Amino acid sequence: MLHTIAENFASKDALIRQFFKEESAGLIPPLYLSCDIRNSGKKLGVIDTNLFPAGFNNLCNAYSRRTVLAFRDYFRTFLPNARTVFLLIEEHTRNRYYLDNVHRLISFLTALELETRIVFPGQEIKDDFVELTLSDHSQLPLYRLKVENGKAVAGGKTADVVLSNNDFSQGLPDFLLPIQNSIFPSPQLGWHRRKKSDHFAYLNDVVEKFAKIVELDPWLLSCIFGLAEISDLTHSDDLQALAKQVGSVIDKVQEKYRSYRIDEPPYVFVKNNAGTYGMGMMDVQSSDEILQMNRRVRNKLLSAKGGKKTESFLIQEGIPTADFYSGQPIEPVIYMVGWDVVGGFFRMNPERDALSSLNTPGMVFSCLCLHKLDEPHESGFLNCAEKENLVRLSTVMARLACLAAAREIKALAG
Repeated sequence: MLHTIAENFASKDALIRQFFKEESAGLIPPLYLSCDIRNSGKKLGVIDTNLFPAGFNNLCNAYSRRTVLAFRDYFRTFLPNARTVFLLIEEHTRNRYYLDNVHRLISFLTALELETRIVFPGQEIKDDFVELTLSDHSQLPLYRLKVENGKAVAGGKTADVVLSNNDFSQGLPDFLLPIQNSIFPSPQLGWHRRKKSDHFAYLNDVVEKFAKIVELDPWLLSCIFGLAEISDLTHSDDLQALAKQVGSVIDKVQEKYRSYRIDEPPYVFVKNNAGTYGMGMMDVQSSDEILQMNRRVRNKLLSAKGGKKTESFLIQEGIPTADFYSGQPIEPVIYMVGWDVVGGFFRMNPERDALSSLNTPGMVFSCLCLHKLDEPHESGFLNCAEKENLVRLSTVMARLACLAAAREIKALAG
């Protein structure tokens, strides 16, 4: 199927270029994003889009150089007067993988010859300055962010712009309100306000328009989804409402399976409608699984970063992965800066199967570079008959997600 879709895209390359040019006109792209993509061998689709992505440390050197160029273009176009830039990070600074991501991000900005500081909100760490150790044993200097006379100040420097790698799951701290218009991406895009269901509504609309151009069923490039508003999963009414939505989405997917003669049981992911880190999520094959949840499963479903209360769930069609690496299920993760695809990697998880979310403990990452896909990794190779098509089509899917995110940004931050 990927080969058929790839040939279709290649034959309509001029139309596709025109589509992206017209649809992006008048929109401001996200500063950066990452999106997770799944390929079942019969269809593919974006399953998650993060507007405050970590994981830049997983990009290879070639992709890192491309990322620097994309940041340069973004600054020249949208932030031309920025000279001193702060990078605002999450305060769970003991996660060494996240710190490696921060180190890579600040190296991109430094390569642009910008004056930089890595800053933290100071809500958990009360020191004005700390140094933390990276995985290579080097030191990463961090400064407490302060606001003085309506300006962001840290380490004796005043910022023109604050770039955020903090997703504001708990909202924007009050002390940052005077400088919120100097923070990019906008704090209004944080998970205290943003909803996954809104993003996928925009994305499915974009995919529907795109599918007309390439003359494909939009379902082959998207996920069916539903939304369940809840207040308390211990209440029968809320549990029944969630189960009903699960059944509705499964029925719609089953109908598509019948039309394409797919002889597999459909399933869905039930996801916290606001949040990241793969928290607040479970996969189910029937509404009965919702009605029969025990307390442990219910508590897992309600888990959220920072203990934020769950108010709604996205019910999203599950796309089983057809791709494996060293016997492990994989999925492409694509990174963008502005309108530019800068690279990506494969997420793998030896503790999960083809149906499961791979964004869970135990996941590891591998280079996505085409020139390295045939190189051995430990004891195995990428088992993907259409690997080049998978990577190239994934970049198109990421660009569609970026268009949807730009529409979302316009609505949320407008």
